[in-house]
Amino acid sequence: MALGIDHPLVCVRDIDRARDTYMQLGFRMRPPGRHPWGTSTALVIFRDQLLELVGIYDENLLDSYPAGGFLFGRHIQRWLKQREGVSISALHSTDAAADAAAVIGRGGHCDGTIEFGRDVIRDDGTADRTATTLKVFTRAGLPRLTMFACQQHRRDLIEFPEWMDHPNSAFGFASATIMAEPADQPAVRDWMAALYGPGALRDTHWGFSVATGNGDWRVVSRASAADLLGPLPPDLAADGAPSVIALGIKCRSLARLRPFVETGGFAHQYCGDTLVLPQIGRLGGVMLGFREVADSQGG
Repeated sequence: MALGIDHPLVCVRDIDRARDTYMQLGFRMRPPGRHPWGTSTALVIFRDQLLELVGIYDENLLDSYPAGGFLFGRHIQRWLKQREGVSISALHSTDAAADAAAVIGRGGHCDGTIEFGRDVIRDDGTADRTATTLKVFTRAGLPRLTMFACQQHRRDLIEFPEWMDHPNSAFGFASATIMAEPADQPAVRDWMAALYGPGALRDTHWGFSVATGNGDWRVVSRASAADLLGPLPPDLAADGAPSVIALGIKCRSLARLRPFVETGGFAHQYCGDTLVLPQIGRLGGVMLGFREVADSQGG
């Protein structure tokens, strides 16, 4: 699963309201937490993946924890001022140093490293601490496609089974969709080739895809995105910057999801076998697509 999709960060201005919205959709969510560089976080936990909502709780901390010249908190703040949505994505890693070396070897750039942890209390009342290593990858001209290798040294302090049993039956990401206009797609293609190697890219009738061990990146134009998502909201990524516009979520049963969609009053549409939620104003600047998939690991 080296550099598979771990957790795109959905950046929102009101994290409590966004968390309430996602819980209305049937996600079980941890109470909000805090990063040491001034951003707040609320998690939907899957196996080897997270859906993470991110906001800002203390602007005085945004210049801390630099990775070379990259400041995680300032990056979130800068792009969140323009619009909600994904402006940075975590890639799954079990050896961040080796994965960074591989990316550099393919022509990518690593700004630097962030090491951090958070104090936690286990269910039995004992104190413990998470440990995480980030290697930050940036590409000039593609700021909203900033990525970082994320090595969780203590996944046992994150993946609690009781928080992974979601009432809507969701259990992971199948895909994340990047929208880039034809003029921008060569740059996105080069960036993905640096991250994954050119052999991972596959041309499609709607653009191209990148297979990872943890879901697929799908790269579309605004015109071709409807092939995967149906009609797009007119204000979706209106600035035209190449960015993640939709998260594809695997669920065990659409029948378990639909009551939450209907009770919560979420506008929805079907595109093939995918139930798509297009209300980006409620969802933090992204569309969500749910597809029924057999869970090979059960649960």
